Amino acid sequence: MIERVVIRPLAKRDIRDARIWYRKISPLLGDRFLDAVDSAIARAKDQPLAYQIVHRTFRRLLLHRFPYALFFHAAEDRIVVVAVLHQARDPDVLAERR
Repeated sequence: MIERVVIRPLAKRDIRDARIWYRKISPLLGDRFLDAVDSAIARAKDQPLAYQIVHRTFRRLLLHRFPYALFFHAAEDRIVVVAVLHQARDPDVLAERR
């Protein structure tokens, strides 16, 4: 199991923006979104190679109960979260992420 997680600044912005949007609907929903992100990161740490490579070296993990996907790189000692995007968003956005 991987212990180290790096969340890139643009991924942090993705998470923050989505949480703000959900909090406008309900503060509880914003918190649940963060819980879903945390759960996805935990699953990625547990079994990083279980998730399909969808763009270059990015793996995709779908969030539970939210139409978002977490995109990450897997290395021997860490995972690097590069994006948390709505599933309807154009995946070409990933071309600009590292």
